[in-house]
Amino acid sequence: MKYITILTMLLSVIVLPAYSDLTPTDLDKIEEIVKKAVTESEKRTKDYVDVRFDSVDKRMTQQANITYALMALIAIAIGVPAWRSQKDRSLERKIEALTQEIEKLKKQRIQSP
Repeated sequence: MKYITILTMLLSVIVLPAYSDLTPTDLDKIEEIVKKAVTESEKRTKDYVDVRFDSVDKRMTQQANITYALMALIAIAIGVPAWRSQKDRSLERKIEALTQEIEKLKKQRIQSP
């Protein structure tokens, strides 16, 4: 009987807080704590996302710069030989014209010494 009485008292001590109600002040405190936790979580998330976006933006800028550099290198690699061949053709035309003029002068000199 002694054990049953002690067990009943122990259980009633454990059950008593279950019957208590939350007051509006308690609810306000809980709401304030939750808002603060949510605000801090949103701030941490925003900071993390900003850092990630900055990192991605830097990588994309680097890749774009590398692409532009490669495009310029390709343009130079194609353009320089084309420019040189055009210059060579121009020189060949000049040489041909001068050769013809020399031949013409040689003929004139041979005909009228």
